Amino acid sequence: MPKLTIDGQAIEVPAGTTILQACLQRGREIPHYCYHEGLSIAGNCRICLIEVEKQPKLVIGCYTPVAEGMVVHTDSDKVKQARAAVMEFLLINHPLDCPICDQAGECRLQEYAVEYGDGTSRYTEPKLALSKAIDIGPHVTLDQERCIQCSRCIRFCDEITKTGELGFFQRGERSQIGIFPGKRLDNPYSGNVVDLCPVGALTLNEFRFKTRVWYLANTATICAGCARGCNVVVGVGKQQTLMTTRGQLDDRVKRIVPRVNEEVNGWWICDEGRLSYEHEQKAPRLEAARVAGKETAYDDAVKAAATKLAAAAKAGALGVIVSPRLVSEDVFAWKSVVSALGGGAFGVRSLLRGEDDTLLIRADKGANAQGAAWILGAGATERAVREAVAQGRVKTLLILGDPTAPSSRPPPGAAPRSSTAGRSPLPPPRAPPSRSRARRGPKPTGRTSTSRDGRSASVAATCRREKRAPAGASRRTSPRLLVLRRPAGRPPRRYSRPSAGRSRSSKGSRSRRWGCSASRRPSRRECRAWTGWESRSRS
Repeated sequence: MPKLTIDGQAIEVPAGTTILQACLQRGREIPHYCYHEGLSIAGNCRICLIEVEKQPKLVIGCYTPVAEGMVVHTDSDKVKQARAAVMEFLLINHPLDCPICDQAGECRLQEYAVEYGDGTSRYTEPKLALSKAIDIGPHVTLDQERCIQCSRCIRFCDEITKTGELGFFQRGERSQIGIFPGKRLDNPYSGNVVDLCPVGALTLNEFRFKTRVWYLANTATICAGCARGCNVVVGVGKQQTLMTTRGQLDDRVKRIVPRVNEEVNGWWICDEGRLSYEHEQKAPRLEAARVAGKETAYDDAVKAAATKLAAAAKAGALGVIVSPRLVSEDVFAWKSVVSALGGGAFGVRSLLRGEDDTLLIRADKGANAQGAAWILGAGATERAVREAVAQGRVKTLLILGDPTAPSSRPPPGAAPRSSTAGRSPLPPPRAPPSRSRARRGPKPTGRTSTSRDGRSASVAATCRREKRAPAGASRRTSPRLLVLRRPAGRPPRRYSRPSAGRSRSSKGSRSRRWGCSASRRPSRRECRAWTGWESRSRS
């Protein structure tokens, strides 16, 4: 293994290790944006510049491998000056969005600007204006003005999910991150690009503008979305007595982010696990104990349940279906209770949905299915309990956790069906409609004649002849109900004839084209008549 000296300290690292990795392994911080342990090395942020003796220029620590006898300086005056210059360059076009940015409080751009920047800028030109709040997927919003082109998100989509939705577009100072036309960032791991983004250019829609990160109480735990057991950190809102915003006054789960464990989930989690808290928090909760449909005291309800369970257990007709989402302590407690009552047939609920993928997602959605099987035995299956019920051996069935019928709602994190799928997220800008156009409704396009409510021209025309509104039309739209396009092949009508001596088909002047006096602009009524548009009322 090569030996080198970093800031006067001699260390020994494996061959092939970069200088940045060697420093991070020894607890020495070197600023970096584009480098990430789970991605390939790009080397385009240039803030990890360091000084190596016998090298004519500064080198980037993320790409330079260590060598025998190398002497590295990470805190020299030359390095400090270079880092300050890089920070000044990165902040040239960056907007002052810190008060409203979701990344505030955990933004590396903020931290490095304070620690390594000099607080001044020599740039006097206007900042480059780019698109903001671009909907690039069901869970992710892009702000191009905040992006520093670290390419972490691009490399994630190319190397980890291998879907390739994102890329660099344009060149020079106009270079920007974007999504390819006709694509959407809707892969099952799209939320990881938000975790990778160091500056808040990519934000999660479900967490956007919900709270501040310093109002979160973070707890390390395990994801309960499937049997993978991904390591995560759950952020719960802390009760703030002086806050006035409604979203910051509750102590509910605000977000779930991955926790590094290279042996289980690496640095990633799926969107279903990331948003699993929404399903749990939206589920209806019992507000009172009920016996036979009537509210009663909790003590009376517990006594009634214990009496029925004890009677069924003594008769040998008790069955229990346990949810694989229960923790091992709860499963063991229920096994002890049923055994004390007289015993019963146990089965573990089967929660299979979809298929395993090559990354993290498991078809088994029971987070503790293996633990429940160890406690209750390999033969404790839901199928065995159902067969006992069908044969009449089990007459009282206790269900713990998930219902027996699969849920019809889509899994948390699934991309909703949207009419925007398959089209470019950046449509060309359009001028706002005029007041007259807003009153008449949208102008139909194409060769098919349509009405305002989307019906065909034949249906709309029939309603017009019979002087009635189509089914479902409200009285509010009935005074100017129908806006029809002139059928193809029918000559246009005019309210005023062309001037004498001029051919109707002649071109070149306003009067010849519009059939009106050249000294004035044609009225809206004349324009509508010339193009074949009509507007009919109910009466």
